[in-house]
Amino acid sequence: MRFVLDLLRARYTADAAVLGLLAVLVWVGGPYLSVGRWQPLASVAGRLLAVAVLLLAWLAWRSVRWRRDSAKQQRLAGELVGQGASAEDASGNDSRARAAQEQVRLRARFAEAMAVLRRRRRNGPGLHVLPWYLLIGAPGSGKSTLLQSSGLEFPLKEHGNHAALEGVGGTRNCDWWFADQAVFLDSAGRYTTQDSDAVADAGAWHGFLELLRRHRRQPLNGVIVTVSVADLLEYDGNAGTPQARAVRHRLDELVDKLRARVPVYLVVTKCDLVSGFAEFFADLDAAGRAQVWGMSFPQAHDASETDPLTVFPGELERVMERIDQRVLERLQRARDARERAAVLSFPHQLRLLQPALLDFVQTAFGRHGYAGQPWLRGVYLSSGTQQGHPVDRVISAVARHFGITAAGLPPAVSAPRSYFLPRLLNDVVFAEAGLAGSQPGSAQRRRLLQLACWAVLTATTLGVLSGMAGSYARNVRLIGEVRDALDAYPAGPLPADAGEAAFYAKALQRFEALAQARDVALPPDVSIPWSRRFGLHQGTALARDVQEAYLRDLNGALLPALAQSLRRKLAQSSNDPQRLYPLLKGYLMLGEPARRDAMHLATLAGTVWRQIFPEDASVRAGLNRHLRALLGPVDGARALPLDRQQIEQTRASLRTAELPSLVYGGLKLTQPGVDPAQAPRLDRRLGLLGDVFERRSGLLLSAPLPPLFTRQAFQAQVGGGIARGVQQFLADDWVLGTAPLDPLARSQLEREVLALYQRDYIAAWDSMLADLVLRPVTQTGQASAVAAKLGGPASPLKALLVLVREHTHALGRTPTAKAGAGAAAAADTSVAAEPDAAAEPIERHFEPLNRLLDGGSGASALDETLAALTQMSRTLLGAAAGVAADQNDPALLIAAQQAEQLPPPLGNWMAALSGRGRELTAGSAGEALRNTQRQAAGRECALLVSGRFPFVPGSNNEIPLRDFAELFAPGGRMDRFAQQALLGKVDTSGPGWKWNAGMAAVGADAVLARAQLADEIKQAFFAGGGAQPQVAFTVSIPPQAAISRLLLEVDGQTLEVRDGARAAQSMTWPGPTPGLVRLAAWDASGQALPVVEYRGPWAWFRVLQAGRLRRSGDLDYTASLALGSATVRVDVQPTSLRHPFATSAVQRFSCP
Repeated sequence: MRFVLDLLRARYTADAAVLGLLAVLVWVGGPYLSVGRWQPLASVAGRLLAVAVLLLAWLAWRSVRWRRDSAKQQRLAGELVGQGASAEDASGNDSRARAAQEQVRLRARFAEAMAVLRRRRRNGPGLHVLPWYLLIGAPGSGKSTLLQSSGLEFPLKEHGNHAALEGVGGTRNCDWWFADQAVFLDSAGRYTTQDSDAVADAGAWHGFLELLRRHRRQPLNGVIVTVSVADLLEYDGNAGTPQARAVRHRLDELVDKLRARVPVYLVVTKCDLVSGFAEFFADLDAAGRAQVWGMSFPQAHDASETDPLTVFPGELERVMERIDQRVLERLQRARDARERAAVLSFPHQLRLLQPALLDFVQTAFGRHGYAGQPWLRGVYLSSGTQQGHPVDRVISAVARHFGITAAGLPPAVSAPRSYFLPRLLNDVVFAEAGLAGSQPGSAQRRRLLQLACWAVLTATTLGVLSGMAGSYARNVRLIGEVRDALDAYPAGPLPADAGEAAFYAKALQRFEALAQARDVALPPDVSIPWSRRFGLHQGTALARDVQEAYLRDLNGALLPALAQSLRRKLAQSSNDPQRLYPLLKGYLMLGEPARRDAMHLATLAGTVWRQIFPEDASVRAGLNRHLRALLGPVDGARALPLDRQQIEQTRASLRTAELPSLVYGGLKLTQPGVDPAQAPRLDRRLGLLGDVFERRSGLLLSAPLPPLFTRQAFQAQVGGGIARGVQQFLADDWVLGTAPLDPLARSQLEREVLALYQRDYIAAWDSMLADLVLRPVTQTGQASAVAAKLGGPASPLKALLVLVREHTHALGRTPTAKAGAGAAAAADTSVAAEPDAAAEPIERHFEPLNRLLDGGSGASALDETLAALTQMSRTLLGAAAGVAADQNDPALLIAAQQAEQLPPPLGNWMAALSGRGRELTAGSAGEALRNTQRQAAGRECALLVSGRFPFVPGSNNEIPLRDFAELFAPGGRMDRFAQQALLGKVDTSGPGWKWNAGMAAVGADAVLARAQLADEIKQAFFAGGGAQPQVAFTVSIPPQAAISRLLLEVDGQTLEVRDGARAAQSMTWPGPTPGLVRLAAWDASGQALPVVEYRGPWAWFRVLQAGRLRRSGDLDYTASLALGSATVRVDVQPTSLRHPFATSAVQRFSCP
């Protein structure tokens, strides 16, 4: 057990324990330490290196500290040894002569002792680290005896020297006692009196104290003041003994010179001189004798606290009471009467010392006005060796009273024993070694500083613990968030037979869930917050595990699916070499990671997924993102088994294809040197007025044009892109397994690829132009607006031609500006160099369009076209506003003529707009005719015609003949309209009227038909040209069976037939007395038949309508009228070919 305790007390045990703890912490917690995403201690080698660094750091620290302590100790010892010479030099010639020889000897011995102590303490604390104590007391007060009887070990004594070492220099009045636990300076009586050489002794001593103050943080750890019982027994009652005053003077001097408070321990020695001491404590064993006998005062740090001297009498009385309590016990154990008498008298003998002790303490440690009060820590009683004769104060007092000599007590005959000393030094004095060195105010400040340090330490500990608790909670929450993200991972296998779209969609859900979980665990490009650290961060480990699962899924689902899609495309594209070659190259890359090109595979995959998900851009983007993650800087894609039979079949097909087509196919796929963001967009280049155009294909104007067919792309391809494509193709001979080409064949291949590129370049721009059409217009105002936009200052037509010129003219040179047609034209015309040979076919093809912008300083051909469009816009605007215009307006004709002279598609757009303008202009003329006809017929037309006979057969209401004549008579309303509005514009020679050539009025055919009906009504009812209707006709009644007599009366005109004869009569409508038509008949018996009778101006036509008039010859019409059971036949013969009996014009006529 003692060995274990000694081991625990060993100097390096604590260091070893701390190092071991740190090593365990590094080994166990190191893998969780991260700096950003770097985990320096994740590997075994890293942790071993960290432990080695800790050990080396400890060794370096110990070495530096040992060297510092050794140097400091040597410096202190050297200055102590060397102080003597300076002290002697300062004391004068007599002093030097007197002490020179002695000082040489003492310095040599002191140096030798220092060497011995350094060797002994090589593995222990340095001399300057040990606590230092000063012993003060009168000669013979027992200072040396106290140390010798304390049980301490003194190294010098073990080396054959005296335990004490005589001082040198400033300590020549002291003896040095070097113990393992402390250093003691035993001051001799000369120190107290300094009577040998006061000036020299005081100066040297003060220098020594200054040396201590300079080299030690605590110059002295305490002062032990000894006072012998013998001195106290000589107390005569006078206050303030010289010895107490001398002690106080030296204590004040120490405080003044050291500038620090030092705890003072008062030890009353030689207590064995008190009569009865040996007998009273004879029963104590070694442990009992080692205990402390006395009192310790509270640590009073300033004057405001309790003065220890005020509690000293009471504490001393408590000590006396404790002795009194032990008397009975000791009396019972006494062996004889003499011992019992000694035991019984000891408490009284001890109390006789109280006044002297109280006076000594008050004088040496009390307060006074000229210096601070010494810091008395306690008063203790002891006995080192039992020498001398005990003093019986009672017997002595009686003897003095009676004037006789008291008999002395015999000395102790037992072996010398140490009473109440060992634990006094070890448990009291040494335990309080850290109290020294504080001023009255500094102690409070130190205490506050300690409290502050403890508060900071506590706050730091609580902060770290709370941070760890918070980090734990946040990491638990992080794990929950990762788990929630993984809940989105679809369960079950992927649908292998549900089609590519379903497979990719389900797989994408898996990839998204894993990627989301990984990003939740460790957000990309975001530093880990401290709130999740404190060695507990789980995000990195979670992200690593999820990333591994993510790569497994990508390798297990995405890569095989892509390989299957590419294999299927290989089979489907066997007749398209341009598509087949890049597909084969990408398919081979999936099986050969060394040849893998992430960009090529991503491009191929994008093409495949665009066909599977044509409308789901988000799905395509997600799949592409995950593929790039798999093929990223750290390629996590594994090699796939390939279909070798399909590869060989594809290679066989490709070997029969033309090489230029294969190279060009790869060029179109990769598009080297092309920035898709720079692809022109029609909506941006045509400006705000570009909405006059639309695309036949349904594409928006915002859809970018093919970026491969722009000026920048052309220059990139011609400037090396095609050559690099050919070089790459030849370098990829592993795709086809073909032999390399010679330089001549390679040059020929480049020219053929260029020709394919030129062909597609021209086709791309032709396709774009052919896809553009003008938006349909339905009104003249719209057509005017379109023409105004096209011909205006911000003409989209002009902007379009500038765009075409920018990318099809002078392609071998970079224009100086592209801010407008003028700038572009000026830049182009200023270049007189020969066009680049590669651009010549493109420039030649688009030269007709580009020439429209050529004009130099004058107007260009396009300016004339824009002017014609502007004039056409004005004409159409006037037509829309109701200004008279027709389709043969000069502005429209000029626009149509210009359209014939312009190259397509500009000519097509111009012709379409001018043609549509003429149509809409004609439509405007038709609207004008309708309005004119409406005005000509008048607002009463509908009132006169609607619902009236003869316009509506069977109607009871009739149009008055005067109103009928006003509408249809020659010179009437309808006739005046025809004469004024249609004369010269209508061809009336045919059965149906029609517009003369070039006089079509869109939407006016109803006007023309209505005018023709009105003319037919006029010809039929107004054949004589009169102002009133008049129709001449002959009525004949053939013989009627069973009819004996028949009488017909028409507007006062009568026809009578008797006895079956035939009769005829010429008549007119209206007749002399219009308003009545009556037909009466009698049968053969003379019985009258029912009469047919109609009244009104249109009565005759009502009779014919009732008789269902029908044509029976060229000018013969027959009506059959029912008169009861008999039927009467009436024949009508008009006198003119223009008559109303056979026409339906009246019934078909309606008001405009």
